Amino acid sequence: MGLPRLCISTFSTLSLIRALLISLTLVLSGCSQFRDLAKDVESLNQDYIQYEVQVEGRLDSDTLILILLEDIDAKNIDGFDVMLGESDITLQAVTSSQYLFIFIDKNNDLRFQVDEEFELIHLTEADSNNRLSITLNATDSDYPLNLVDKPLKEITNLRISQAKFGEVTELTDNRFDKEGAKLGMWQPITHLQQGNSGLFFLAPYDKNKIPVILVHGMAGTARDFEPLIRAIDKERYQVWVFNYPTGLPLLMVAKGLDNLINIIKAKHQFSQAHLLAHSMGGLVSKAYLNICTKTASCAEVISFTSISSPFGGVDSAQNGVDYAPVVMPSWRDLAPKSEFIEDLFINSETMPPHLLNFGFKISGLLNQQSGDGVISLSSQLTLQAQQSAEKVRGYDEDHVGILSNEQLHRSIAEFWKEAELSQ
Repeated sequence: MGLPRLCISTFSTLSLIRALLISLTLVLSGCSQFRDLAKDVESLNQDYIQYEVQVEGRLDSDTLILILLEDIDAKNIDGFDVMLGESDITLQAVTSSQYLFIFIDKNNDLRFQVDEEFELIHLTEADSNNRLSITLNATDSDYPLNLVDKPLKEITNLRISQAKFGEVTELTDNRFDKEGAKLGMWQPITHLQQGNSGLFFLAPYDKNKIPVILVHGMAGTARDFEPLIRAIDKERYQVWVFNYPTGLPLLMVAKGLDNLINIIKAKHQFSQAHLLAHSMGGLVSKAYLNICTKTASCAEVISFTSISSPFGGVDSAQNGVDYAPVVMPSWRDLAPKSEFIEDLFINSETMPPHLLNFGFKISGLLNQQSGDGVISLSSQLTLQAQQSAEKVRGYDEDHVGILSNEQLHRSIAEFWKEAELSQ
């Protein structure tokens, strides 16, 4: 039986007024947000540059440290990256960096000793496509003296990123507040510069426990995982949370995750880890796996769990690309037909086993699309995502509520144990 015509008319009018009021509020409150975003996007485009680095004459087992310097005699470095495996590396730099210093970290202490093979080059030696081909030379003596036997973490003036690695903290850390999540969307460079980003430990490193790496979604923080973290067996696992600005390009974020994991692996030499992600974090994690499997540098990641991830993209992101006064970089990647989405499952043959979890609880009067109230079912369950998954599990939960589902927690624990037994 339908509603009386008057009720329908009244409901439609009220809905229209409400929609207009919401739109007006968003426009008024969003002006300052878009101004902030514009500044950070301009900084991203003007102040940062990528180099493709190829190092000749090295072994696949070598751990290479790449250090960016504004000056050879600088007491602090601009940033550093770790190169593992057999392939080349994409190095993110600030335009003011002038030199690249590379050495083989023989004892995995993240310090340069004079008996370690190295090379120092000027970044102007890159070709027109920003490619650098380097051969390490053990006989040179013109290494930067200020780098000798100095802990890189202590002398890094992280102008590229203030990303932390291995810092022990708690979920109550104010860097995991919702204000931090908002900052990460609308002022992603500021979020980095203020030290909110990184791969954090929720307990001191324990060589006897398997790391579980958690990656949050758009407008999220590590704290979103609190109900899931409570269910994790702390006697068997140690929890690491990747907190990052969600407004950045997703490939840049994935490369940042790759860098942080490589640094921690070079230091601690762990042999197994589980990767788990919620929402957009699933896209970041899949892109990270694409990067590290290509370079054969992440054999220790033995499982991948995604929860409510938009593998087919998000329509509203395309609307943002088409109509917003300033386009958030991550929107371009989230758009359903973006190059990022199109390439996400090109390389899936050598991936760790994937447990794909999706939600299908519709919530709200105006949102009747099949899905979890935020991400459509068609995006969570693209054919490529299902084909690449070892297991697919559905839950009658909305986009956030699924993280509290006890059956999900049990399913994840079982999946992890199966992955460990298969090693």
